[in-house]
Amino acid sequence: MSMLQFTTSIKKEIWEYKKIFLWIPIILAALIISAPIISYLLNGGASQEWLYRFERLAEASNREGFTGLAYGMVSFLFLPFFVISTIVQLYYFIACLFDERRDMSILFWRSLPVSDVMSIGVKLLVGALILPAFFLLAATLTLVLFLIFVLIGCVILSVSYDIALWGIWVNSDVISHIFSIWFNLLPYTLWLFPVYAWLMLVSMFSSKAPFLWATLPVVILLLVEGFVVNYFDFNGYFFANILIDYFSLTDSVNGVISNKPHSFASIALSVIVEKVNVVALLIGAGFIYATYWLRTNCSHS
Repeated sequence: MSMLQFTTSIKKEIWEYKKIFLWIPIILAALIISAPIISYLLNGGASQEWLYRFERLAEASNREGFTGLAYGMVSFLFLPFFVISTIVQLYYFIACLFDERRDMSILFWRSLPVSDVMSIGVKLLVGALILPAFFLLAATLTLVLFLIFVLIGCVILSVSYDIALWGIWVNSDVISHIFSIWFNLLPYTLWLFPVYAWLMLVSMFSSKAPFLWATLPVVILLLVEGFVVNYFDFNGYFFANILIDYFSLTDSVNGVISNKPHSFASIALSVIVEKVNVVALLIGAGFIYATYWLRTNCSHS
């Protein structure tokens, strides 16, 4: 495997899905940037109510208050990018192998000196890490633009209204919040690796309606389990509880669920320690191997 083949394969994936890699983050960023501007213009500019809020904020000297405010703003800004990125990821994984078999382009790509191992690995890497990185980059650049607006606003408030908000820059820890969000990318990828691998497997073997093939076995399994549990009057569910426990983001210590707010970094650590486990990773690895085997032996179908 050469680095040129590897980078070319990544560029090929980005080129094939450039609409979801480039335009969706750009459109989302444009909507988030334009929303407060439009709201500001519709409200006729700065009002006395907002000036009063800025004065109260300037009087606050509590570092924890500024940190909490900045954390809330950063989280609120990044949340739409996280949600849309997850939806786009699911679409990519369920389509990346299905589309090339449907239009028979797989025959062309397999004629190139790129192994099936590299093809599967590149698609996994692109969908799991590179694609959400595009959305995180768009969110980060949007935040930087907002920070520029905040800086301009601080200058205007300081000069025109004698309201000093410079303490926000000292006590908000915005940079650390951004780094903690980027730090989430790897643990969340490990956590959702079995899902990504399952969708790639479905994308490889389904002849039509891959989304139906991805969801139908899970639905049937849960329905059959529900029927068996209710018919034989068993004590509880097995597969349903496993799925709920694996995909739940609530922290539990000694059986007690904690409702305390957590930073992005602490949630990421919780995902690594409590959610990522060897069994799930082995299941994901099994799905990936089955995807590779099908591509190698049945890619003509």
